[in-house]
Amino acid sequence: MMIPLASSDRSNSSMQLRAVAIAMAALIFPVGVSADNELIVAAAASLREPILELAQDFEAQHPRVRVRVSFGASSNLARQIRLGAPIDVFIAADRRWVVNLVEHGLIAPDGHFALASNRLVVVARPALGLRMNSAQDLLNPLLERFALPSAAVPLGAYARQWLEATSILAALEPRLITTEHARASLVAVEQQHADAALIYSSDAQQARNSSIIYRVPDSEQPEIVYSAALLRRATASPGARAFYRMLGGANASEILALAGFVALEDQAQEPSP
Repeated sequence: MMIPLASSDRSNSSMQLRAVAIAMAALIFPVGVSADNELIVAAAASLREPILELAQDFEAQHPRVRVRVSFGASSNLARQIRLGAPIDVFIAADRRWVVNLVEHGLIAPDGHFALASNRLVVVARPALGLRMNSAQDLLNPLLERFALPSAAVPLGAYARQWLEATSILAALEPRLITTEHARASLVAVEQQHADAALIYSSDAQQARNSSIIYRVPDSEQPEIVYSAALLRRATASPGARAFYRMLGGANASEILALAGFVALEDQAQEPSP
């Protein structure tokens, strides 16, 4: 049975953070489960639907392996891994967080690969009746609350890169409502806590009470790269290696494409374990 997990919040000191990570690990990753039968995956929140589907497919092919999945902001997940969370496979929305773990010795230099890309779009509540022809239209007075994660979160970094390039970030700052991660920005609009949000096009497919009012032109899109990584602690696990390899396969590419992600021409189809 596949079990989605929640991510923990940041504490005020490194010792408190490590204590929280250890305590959470004890609760979330119970002892007594064989490492050969347990696979723990940490993935960016925007990957929820395709990763859950891939986990189901993997469990069907490996009935003795249980997959546990934790979704959250890539920055928070990377922090948990640095503090000792027993993650086997990490899938980040920004490769800088994978590189960060490589620098900390937690991922081998050849233990990761570029998985997919995405596109930025603006969604808004239909009741506002807004239309956009350029980034400057985000300064419309009707857009009083604009949802966006912090710059530490991949979406927040990508979005600010575009907003700075179009010279409107400073003017938009007073209207920003900070969200936890990409999917939370969509939820903020859906629940009317925000008027609009800059989100991934893949997340826009999950919209029910909002709609796309602007697609960032291809010429203005930041370079968005999702990366998959096998943690050093999991290199001896057949299940972890198999799941990691599956992420680079044709079936994973098809599932990601149907979920709204964009293929990378240099995507590694058969990553090394």
